[in-house]
This record gives sequence, C-alpha cells and structure tokens, in this order.
Amino acid sequence: MKTINSKDNSRFKSWKKLKDKKYRKASGTLLVEGAVVIEEVMAEGYVMELIVDKEKVEQHRSLIEKAEVEVTLLDHRLFNELVSTETDQGIIALCRSFLVDAESLPECGRFLYADGVQDPGNLGGMIRSAEAFHFDGVLIGPGTVDPTNDKCIRASMASAFRLPVAYVTDQELLAYKERALFAALDIRGEGMAVEGENENIVLIVGNEARGIREDLLEKVDLRLRIPMKETIDSLNANVAASIAMFVIEGGGK
Repeated sequence: MKTINSKDNSRFKSWKKLKDKKYRKASGTLLVEGAVVIEEVMAEGYVMELIVDKEKVEQHRSLIEKAEVEVTLLDHRLFNELVSTETDQGIIALCRSFLVDAESLPECGRFLYADGVQDPGNLGGMIRSAEAFHFDGVLIGPGTVDPTNDKCIRASMASAFRLPVAYVTDQELLAYKERALFAALDIRGEGMAVEGENENIVLIVGNEARGIREDLLEKVDLRLRIPMKETIDSLNANVAASIAMFVIEGGGK
C-alpha cells in the first residue's frame, strides 16, 4: 500500500476533480463512499482502487484484504477534502462510471424516465426502486440531476451499478413509443389502473415543482394519479415513483 501525504500529489488532485460533473464525464470515473456500498459495487466489478484514511485502516482491514485492486492510504486532512458526508467512514472507492450509452439499452421492457428531476436523493431512490421492482433501466432526460452525483449514488446504494442508467435525447425516448406504453405520473390523472400487460412501459416522472414538460405530457398514453387523502396534494417524487413502479410490477394485485 502506498501513502499520499501531499496535496500537490497528482493522483490526489485528479480525485478532487471528480467532485466536478464535467471531470467525471471526461474521465469515466467517480468516487463512491461507504464500506457497505463499496463492497456491493466491488462485487459488480466497478472498483478500480480503494482510498483509505490512514487513521482508519484497521477499521477496514477485512475489506482491504478482500480487495483485488490497488489500495492507497491518504493523509486524514486530505481524505476529508474528498468526502462529501459530514461523518465519513474513512474509505472511498475509485470506480468506473456506471452510465451506459442509450444504444446499449434493451429495446423493450419497463423503463423509468426522469424528466427534469432535480433532487439527487430523489433520483437515487428512484433508481433503487427501479431495481427493486424489476424495471429494465432508467432513462435520464434533459434538466435531470447528474446520476453520478455523490448524493444520488448514496441514495441508490449499489443499484446504479446493477441497472442500466443512460442519458437519452427526446428522439431516443420517443423511439420507445413505437413498442411501449407511455405512462406519466400526473396529479390530473384518473387513477393507478394500468390495463393489460405491463411488460413494455415507460413510466415518466417529472420535476418536483413543475411536473412533466407539457410537450411530453401531450404524447403519453396514460396519466396516472395516486389516490390520496384530500388534505394532501402531492407526494415526494421518489415516493410517488416507487408506488407507481410497485403497481406496474404487479405488487398491487
């Protein structure tokens, strides 16, 4: 194991740059925090290197010994510059990005489409629910928060590394309309009934404040509304999307 103690170290500088979306995209790498998530991501083969706070090596000895990648110890003060959580666990993984090209997505199946979802915690939770309810992928639309954002990754746990996640253009999204039902979560919808087989469906979830773009809403086949007590006018976007995916998966039957 090598140790880095200087902030001028080129590798440390490159890791710090990964806080920037542009650098994550350019390098095709990202940082993942937390032993539990790292162990799951490691099982998927995405971990390239472990970065450990040198004051917490013994705490992560079993994970370090299990790792088949390079392990680098980092000065405690430098390590604190890499983490985004207030109470870190002392271990970070440098990983390959989980994002895939839209062309590599399955041609048919169940997909979640995020249309301008801004909160990374919401998006991460949706990705985790998409895996839980047997969806085949998550499509990222314009104006949606970067799914490689550290908060999004923490919320999705390792689901983002197991489920295809891809940015799609409007043209790529609408190509699915030839073979899939387009359903949108909309407060003006009629209910949660989805008739027939739901094997090929795109569930569209909009921006937390503005909802789905009107030009896209005009193209949907079905508007879904979650029945709620009259004193509640809306649900958290992640909660609403998760309920809808549960129903589509057949959990409500």
